[in-house]
Amino acid sequence: MGVFDARSYREENGMDELCGDERAVVEMFFKAKLGVVNILSLTKRDLAVESSGSNAEAPKGTGTGFVWDDLGHIVTNNHVINDAAEIRVRTASLPDDKYFTADLVGADEERDVAILRLEAESGLQMPDPLVRVKAQQQLFVGQKVFAIGNPFGLEHTLTTGVISGLGREITRKAAGRPMFNIIQTDAAVNPGNSGGPLLNSRGFVIGMNSAIASPSGVFAGVGFAIPASTLETVVREILSAGHVMRPALGVFFAPEALCRRLGIEDGLLVLGTRKAGAAEKAGLKSTKRDASGKLHLGDVVVKLDGNKTDRIVDIFRHLDRKKVGESVILEVIREGRALEISVVLEDLGQMPVAKM
Repeated sequence: MGVFDARSYREENGMDELCGDERAVVEMFFKAKLGVVNILSLTKRDLAVESSGSNAEAPKGTGTGFVWDDLGHIVTNNHVINDAAEIRVRTASLPDDKYFTADLVGADEERDVAILRLEAESGLQMPDPLVRVKAQQQLFVGQKVFAIGNPFGLEHTLTTGVISGLGREITRKAAGRPMFNIIQTDAAVNPGNSGGPLLNSRGFVIGMNSAIASPSGVFAGVGFAIPASTLETVVREILSAGHVMRPALGVFFAPEALCRRLGIEDGLLVLGTRKAGAAEKAGLKSTKRDASGKLHLGDVVVKLDGNKTDRIVDIFRHLDRKKVGESVILEVIREGRALEISVVLEDLGQMPVAKM
């Protein structure tokens, strides 16, 4: 791994004319861009066109990623490489006609994170990883941030802004489940920036750019990044366990609108539980019909660890802060009686398929 000599770089590139803040940003970008990659996601059709020798224009970079470690792991958004037949990765140090191929190691579709591994290519040097902030490091609204990515195929573009909000919740249509604790920034991000790093002034990764709020599909001043702490958890679990360990109750809740139509003003109705899942083991009662067709309502969960559960997102938000194996207390109403039920959270990926 090479050592960046800031003094030599300034002298060789005539940067002494820049003011101190400008020099700091230029040096930060020069060092960080070496760990940022351009990701080209090719479909089977793309590969067929390429192999046919057609003059059709080849697809440009579909997204960005960054080097996670010395083992050749790349982190990006799942939507960047979803359904790819082949993944190609270009680094800042490669000639225009060279690229790495990459394999998908694993992904968390709900958090929109994917991990790739570069295949060693003869004569090509593996890129160095970016430095990440410590998981417990505090972020502040107003803190200056930098985004590096490949918007519209323009490789290694730098934009700057500030953290304009913390703790946001966004929902991707493809996943359905909200993403929590999201960083909001006004640093410009556009199509192609997805999967790129959001950096602090020291060039440390504080998040991964993932989405924008825009009526037109291009940047309108509001971008969102997955925090580094979430990335650390997802990557660690995929590399160690092969999948993300997501704590779950094993409950299928009735939609909120149905609960209200049934006269349930507070809480969520349990429609069913996963067979041999956490909730069934704890004794939670499901909604059922008897032999005559009469409907018998199941338990109504009104609180989870003392927090009201009027919406399904309230459940997701609380479980997002928990770990597999931890216990939670459900306050339920069963046939007019208030009960407390302790449930040991289980890994959703290891539970049997839901059965209603």
